Amino acid sequence: MLNKIPEKMSKAATGIGSLPDIGENKALALIRESFPLCPHWPQFPTRPEEYYDNQALYLLKKLNLMKKETGKNPRFQDQDSKFLDNVALFYEIYLDNIEAVQLDGKLAVPLESAPGFYQFIDYLQKNGTEEAVCVKGQAAAPLTAGMQVLDEQGSSSFFNDQLRDLVVKALELHVIWQVRELKKIGLPVIIFLDEGMMQIYGSKEFLSLRGDWISDSFRTIIEAIKREGGVPGIHACCMTDWSVLLASEPGIINLDVYNYFTSLLTASDQLNDFFEKGGYIAWGITPVNEYCFKETADTLVQRLEGYQEKLVSRGVKESLLTRQMIITPSCGTGLYSPEAAERVYRLTAEVSHRFR
Repeated sequence: MLNKIPEKMSKAATGIGSLPDIGENKALALIRESFPLCPHWPQFPTRPEEYYDNQALYLLKKLNLMKKETGKNPRFQDQDSKFLDNVALFYEIYLDNIEAVQLDGKLAVPLESAPGFYQFIDYLQKNGTEEAVCVKGQAAAPLTAGMQVLDEQGSSSFFNDQLRDLVVKALELHVIWQVRELKKIGLPVIIFLDEGMMQIYGSKEFLSLRGDWISDSFRTIIEAIKREGGVPGIHACCMTDWSVLLASEPGIINLDVYNYFTSLLTASDQLNDFFEKGGYIAWGITPVNEYCFKETADTLVQRLEGYQEKLVSRGVKESLLTRQMIITPSCGTGLYSPEAAERVYRLTAEVSHRFR
């Protein structure tokens, strides 16, 4: 059973999470102004200390299971003589914390790796939540993380059962910690798992990649978010087989519909069941590249309504489709200019206002 999404989130707007490095204070102000109903914590991916391995996979680095050299992918130290001892320590920490009342301090992301996260919580606790009906966090998704973290031989860890399990369980512990920290604000918590590599599934280069590896990995992390009382979402900004991801039973699916709407058509038969269980589609309708300066709220509303009409023509219930919706940018804005990010956020807010 999905944790309930607040009714006031219908047609509301939120962000994916990443912003260009405009500083925490300016970022928080932009987020509050643009997404008052569902603010998110700001992530600055151009800062090396805020790479995903220093946030969602921090525990693996802390236990010396994984290392990263500047300019290179993180690598498991699976040929190291102490690797199995460190694996045993990891699983001990995992079993001690998976359903613990009090979490081990080792799970906390260092302040320097997520200052926006800590300032976001601090600001809302001190100044109040104003219009907000929920808050949003984000974390690396298992396929993206598992494909980018390599073993010592240079192969993606997602294809190794033991290493994939370490990645998934590290992400599971991280989302538990993140949900608990965000719940201190006193509002329902949404967590998006950011998946940017689903386009490789089914491709000729990765024919050995199994769909059940993907859905099972997502399901493990999604169930952890649900156990903690949060609402799990999946953000995918690429061509995606949504039938695989829907099998993991997220509460929200967020896609770049501006560029990849057609990927949703293949899952149209599953959407009514998804909606009946309380699921929402977060429509990533605002482009984050140079096209954000060419589009207007009117053109994006027209585009989105056209997409919804196509789904209705395939049998998706219009009443659910047009009620259980959230508006977002197509992707994070962290790799674009401050001017583009501000344009994207304000345009997304305006599209949401038109629908509401």
